[in-house]
Amino acid sequence: MSFDAFREDERTGWDERADGYHDATARATLQSIPALLGAVRLYPEATLLDAGCGPGYVAGAASVLGADCKGLDFSPSMVAAAKRRYPGTAFVQGDVEALPFEDNSFDAVVSNIVLFHVTNPAVAVTEAFRVLKPGGYFAFSHWCAPEESLCYRLLFDVLASHADMSLANPAPNPFDLSDRVASRALMHDAGFSNIECTDVPNVLRVPGAGFYDFFMRFGVRIPLIMKMQSGAVQDIVRAEIDRSAKSYLIDGKICIPMPSFVVSGQKP
Repeated sequence: MSFDAFREDERTGWDERADGYHDATARATLQSIPALLGAVRLYPEATLLDAGCGPGYVAGAASVLGADCKGLDFSPSMVAAAKRRYPGTAFVQGDVEALPFEDNSFDAVVSNIVLFHVTNPAVAVTEAFRVLKPGGYFAFSHWCAPEESLCYRLLFDVLASHADMSLANPAPNPFDLSDRVASRALMHDAGFSNIECTDVPNVLRVPGAGFYDFFMRFGVRIPLIMKMQSGAVQDIVRAEIDRSAKSYLIDGKICIPMPSFVVSGQKP
């Protein structure tokens, strides 16, 4: 099955979200960065690639710690946002499934909640392996599945009850790699050794009670599904999601667990 249409939907969707990323998606994804940088054993002057960099937060954080960083993303607006936020770091447009770098180029490669969005994660991991120097580390973070994530359980319970998810363009299952065994196997098959997995207890903190409208800005997959639904279905889904999310309202913010984990490995 081809996922080409979904891939372009993702590119367009993230392009549209570049300017608002800091006040939406970053509220959860930034919490995974310390574990990512720890997993690759970052050190001053290490060469690091932030593959699927978005607005550049991982590369920016690593640069502050003394690493020599590059960032790459398939969204031109994300690359532009990264350049504005971190003008001293190099950012380029490109594809994590076809990295425009020579073999053995980097001491470390990281991808923060990126394989959740690509069409062929195995190719992306193989590319990370290729551009790493021997002895270098690759680490990626990934959202936990609804069985572990109260945030995704809330969202997908409502969607499964009311939305026709088959109306959106065909897409890979984003939670395939939420199976830690599958993630470890992916790394092993790419050639990595010393594979480790670390849980990260991310909590999404959303100002106000409008959780549905916030999540339409947070990601791309669920909005792609919802825009294909009728107006009546959209109204029902919005009302049910907002009603369910209110149980997590604390001092004017919805605070809902949205855990991730970091998988890392070393190139022999």
